Parts: sequence; C-alpha cells; structure tokens
Amino acid sequence: MPSMPNAQIAQINGNSLAFYEWGEKGNPVLVCLHSHTNSAASWREFAEFASSKYHVFALDQRGHGNSEWANDGYARVRFVEDLSEFVKINEFETITLVGCSMGGWHSILYTVTNQSVVDRIVMVDIAPEPSPERLQAPPAAPAPMEFQALEDGYQWLRSGNLLASDERLHEEAESRLKQTDSGTWTWKADLNGFDNPLPDMTSTELIDRYWSAIENIQCPIFEIRGAESGLVSDDTINKMKTLGKDVTYVDVASAGHVVMVDQPEAFIEAVRGFVGL
Repeated sequence: MPSMPNAQIAQINGNSLAFYEWGEKGNPVLVCLHSHTNSAASWREFAEFASSKYHVFALDQRGHGNSEWANDGYARVRFVEDLSEFVKINEFETITLVGCSMGGWHSILYTVTNQSVVDRIVMVDIAPEPSPERLQAPPAAPAPMEFQALEDGYQWLRSGNLLASDERLHEEAESRLKQTDSGTWTWKADLNGFDNPLPDMTSTELIDRYWSAIENIQCPIFEIRGAESGLVSDDTINKMKTLGKDVTYVDVASAGHVVMVDQPEAFIEAVRGFVGL
C-alpha cells in the first residue's frame, strides 16, 4: 500500500502538530487542510501529484491524525490561528489553500484577513451553509469509540462510504485509527473534544462569518462538490457566485463528501486546471 512521507512536528500555539511535506523548496507553496475527524493522509494522491510543481504541505490539524489533542479547545478561531502560525514560522509569502469540509472553512476564514498571502482557494464539498436537505436528514449514528480489530474500523467506515475503493478505505482506516495498549483500536481524532453535531451547520454567527468571507475574499475560489454528497446546494453555489468576486465550481461523479478519497484520480483531474498542474 502506498505510504505517506514521514511525519514532521511543529510546535504551534502550545500544541504539537504533525505535518507532511512533498516537492521541492522554492516551488510555489500549496497547503492542504483535511475534513472533520480525518487526517492529512486523505490528501496523499493529490499531494503526490501536485508535488511536481508545488511545495506541498498537508497538516494534521489540532486534535486530528498524529497531532496533539488541543489544550485550548477546537473553536474555528483556534484552527485559523494554527494555520496563521504555520504560515508565519515557515515564512511563506504566498500560498494556495486546498481545504475539505472544515478545512475549507478554515481556508476562507484565514484568507479574508490575509488577502496578500493567499493566491487561490479550493473548497472541497463545503460552503457557508448546508443544504436544506442535509439539515432535514436524520443525524448519523455516533462513531463507536473502540473496535476489536482494525478491520472492524474499516468495516464501520465502509458502512458509511460505498464509493471509495477497498484499498483507499483501508488506508483511511490505518490513518485514522490507532491501537491501544490493550490491543483494541480507537480513533486518533479527539472525538470527545469536538462539539457534535458541528455548530457550523446551524450557528447564525458562524454562517454569517463564512458568507462575509466569501463576499470579501479577492482571490479566485474553486468549489469541488461530490455529486453524491448533497451537502452544498445549487442555490448556495449560485449565491457564492453572486457574492464572490471569482467563484467557479465542478461536480465529481461517484463521490461523496470527501471527494479526494472517494475518487482520487477524478479529483486531481477536476482541480489541475485551477491550480496549474
């Protein structure tokens, strides 16, 4: 099975955060931000491909993957402060941001106050607000906190994702789960530390903040929807295009919410023109 680069550790705002690096120094910088409860490994195929022209970084955001569980919470502003510090300590002058789900929220919240730094944004299956259909859908069953074997974790992921390949979903299980001292398996992500359901889906304050960001961001934004997701409605896309200066979008067939995991090759094909690959 293909593997990730070795994890590197950065001390960011009092927490140890893991990150992964591809490509050559001196190339334009591209930073990938994963979705809620996921990890930087979700970007592996895209990062490998983009590294031919970019210096690519993928972060395990606080409380996720191989990063430390946060000692100061998981408010959106904390994630954005982490990204800001990561950019600062690496002395990046300009970057491209690629963010899936909550990573997309963090991307636009960072960009709106750092307009000179961000060259362009890819938002993967996320928008300022969810579709009415998603809001009305029954809540998903809570994730089990423990599995007897890694294969059981894979089977649980499979129960909620019929689109990703077996190999890719096994890779997801390995990147998102860890073995305990007793031999069972549990999540790397700090599931007990997050607010569930995410307040971003219904909080007027957060939704207004995201729409304000879309309206005020000057750089191009490219939305990639999973055709089977249903999270981002056509009406929302049209509002983004009306409010935003330069908003375009594409749908990827046979993909759900985490498009680059469900259809890695199609995701690369969809995004390559926008980021110049």
